[in-house]
Amino acid sequence: MLLRPRVSLVECVAFCEAAKQAHVAAVCVPPTHVANASAALVGSDVKLVALISHPFGGDRPSIKAVACRRALEDGAQELEVVVDLATFGSGNPNHVRDELARCIAEARETRAEVLVRAVIETGVYDDRTLRLLVRAVVAAEVDMVVTSSGLVPEPDDALDIELLREEVGAGVGIKAVRGVRGLDEVSALIAAGATRVGTASLDILGETPR
Repeated sequence: MLLRPRVSLVECVAFCEAAKQAHVAAVCVPPTHVANASAALVGSDVKLVALISHPFGGDRPSIKAVACRRALEDGAQELEVVVDLATFGSGNPNHVRDELARCIAEARETRAEVLVRAVIETGVYDDRTLRLLVRAVVAAEVDMVVTSSGLVPEPDDALDIELLREEVGAGVGIKAVRGVRGLDEVSALIAAGATRVGTASLDILGETPR
């Protein structure tokens, strides 16, 4: 995940080259870098993911939907959409469902096979509230739930992943990204139900795909 606020084009290309060498599952970049990352990843087995409305998800649904379309046109193969946490926190979980459904419809009109994931912040909710948020996300028929935008430094707890797996069932993936520090944590998260693990540094994984 390449989400630092001052990432240059040179750094983006270098990150993509390192990802190709490590054969990671995917590289996740903001919309600004999608076209350049797409060019850098040509011919590789690494998927390109565009992160939409990072970090707080506060854009209007219409803006998010257009951003999804443009990112796909620029070369993204998968999308991660940060849900509107402020509106959800104001007591409107249906807004989360509806905005994600709109993004998914726009994305699949552009590229039918695209995978769309919803980014939430597991670290800022109690279990009851987190379950409510996840149910709204699943109701939009996303392909995967992502635990964090990357801003919360504390590591994902295996119990968080177990809660998510209980709520999403077997048909929805879970990507754990919050503060992962090493292979032992990666193994524990996968054992708890994660299907993908994200990190800002390839150093913790060596040559292990993520």
